[in-house]
Amino acid sequence: MRKNNTYPGSNQSIREAIQKIALHGLVNPSTGTVHDTAKITGYVAKIHTDGDLAGTIDVQEYLALSVAEDEGAKMGYHEGVYLSAIQDNSKGMVIIPKLYSEVTIVIDPETKQEYVSMFSHVDIIRLDSHEEVVIGVTEREEYDLEDEDSPDIKDLEETGVYARTTYIKNSSITEVQGEGESDHTIQTIDDTKFQVIAGNNKSSQLIDKKKIQLKHDKAEMTLDDGSATLKRGSSSVIAKDGVVYLGNESGVDDAVLGAELATILMDILNYISQVKTTTQLGPQPPLNVAQFIALKAKINSFKNSHSGFLTKKVQVQK
Repeated sequence: MRKNNTYPGSNQSIREAIQKIALHGLVNPSTGTVHDTAKITGYVAKIHTDGDLAGTIDVQEYLALSVAEDEGAKMGYHEGVYLSAIQDNSKGMVIIPKLYSEVTIVIDPETKQEYVSMFSHVDIIRLDSHEEVVIGVTEREEYDLEDEDSPDIKDLEETGVYARTTYIKNSSITEVQGEGESDHTIQTIDDTKFQVIAGNNKSSQLIDKKKIQLKHDKAEMTLDDGSATLKRGSSSVIAKDGVVYLGNESGVDDAVLGAELATILMDILNYISQVKTTTQLGPQPPLNVAQFIALKAKINSFKNSHSGFLTKKVQVQK
């Protein structure tokens, strides 16, 4: 009875032999890579913005040997390198490297076209999607190399802390969640409004075509086409064209001008102090004329110093 060859390396040796036969003449013996598939590292020597090479770059590779060059032949110089394997990618993702930054380029073995696969520094990154783009960072538990029971990196639990921005065709939403439940802020921009909500609605801001509104706890400020309103609890200040309401708009009365009121009160006291009472002894002044004089001095003091019933803390236009 014939025994099967169970030597572990026999199948591997057969596969390697077949591979060598298949790749005979295709492998570069000095590098061990298949011809036209090796990665080339160099720096961006030129960025083409117009002409036949517009949208491509020139790359000067790093040479291991010092070779004399002439004007007709540059050693290791790659002209017209595509920025991606898809040349017309203006509607997808475009990355434009920074001049003189380091790049790695590869060669398509079929078309012989060179294109950039890695960038060290970039000037522009443009991403244009048909449906949705999500950019974010999600914190996860640390991988414990010393713990044999620690889950693999792909299985690490999320901590709940994250920051991300989601773009769809008519809006963008940026959301940030911190360690605490109230450490949460969300910003929404769409074709009707700009809105920010922070601290689980502790503070908010809303801007749309009808109004601008700021809120924090029980305080609120609203600007619209007809008025500007500042509220705190049940109290408010409402400014409209030509009139300002303090407290509320209902049950209101006209405000007075303090200095004018003080003048009127002093005039009244003057008139009262001049009143004469007819007696058997002839006309007599009021018995309390001294009190009238003292009251006039007190009102005049209030008027000059803005104390008492006159204050500079509230000003009313004349």
